Amino acid sequence: MIKSGVDLQWIKPQMALAYTILYGIFQRHVSLPCVITSASDGVHGPNSLHYNGLALDIRTRHVLESMLPLIVRDAKNELGEQFDVVMEDEGGPNQHLHVEFDVK
Repeated sequence: MIKSGVDLQWIKPQMALAYTILYGIFQRHVSLPCVITSASDGVHGPNSLHYNGLALDIRTRHVLESMLPLIVRDAKNELGEQFDVVMEDEGGPNQHLHVEFDVK
């Protein structure tokens, strides 16, 4: 699912693959939608990979808190070391899963 207003026009293929994997993880653990809340749109830090089409934010407010560590763990394992997976604003009003393709 994609939140209304999210701009995907600059998204790179790596992020489409990441979303496919994340979708499977959400289905396996919580049977809830995997909702993209931000892609190359929105306001992010000055060096954010969102602006290069290499990052997605995924809604987590509809997920039980006890399930979040499992989702993060599996996302890190299944996406591999070329991706960073971080819970941002954890416990806050803008809590979400941030996933970026960031080859070291």
